[in-house]
Amino acid sequence: MTYTDTTGAPRLREARLRPEAADRVQWAPTGIWLPASTLAARALRQAPEVDPRGRALGDDAFEFRGGRPEAERRTQIRTRRSDHPGPGWVRRRKASAER
Repeated sequence: MTYTDTTGAPRLREARLRPEAADRVQWAPTGIWLPASTLAARALRQAPEVDPRGRALGDDAFEFRGGRPEAERRTQIRTRRSDHPGPGWVRRRKASAER
């Protein structure tokens, strides 16, 4: 099932910078809806305080719209690097399954 807008086209997840956060986030334009992935990539390049293992765009500075709601997804998508298991995880999982 694909989340679509009223025209039937799939919607991207979009974000825009809140006006009250413009002084803290100078690398993003204020009040313009852009693809969230574009803004996240820009945050990782231009904002040294952004932790690449966490969310690049915080709810305190950005508004979001579009995309598939989390509740409609068959499985939850791991959106943070820290959500993914480490390199030895597959090996440990296979070993525990063999016991």
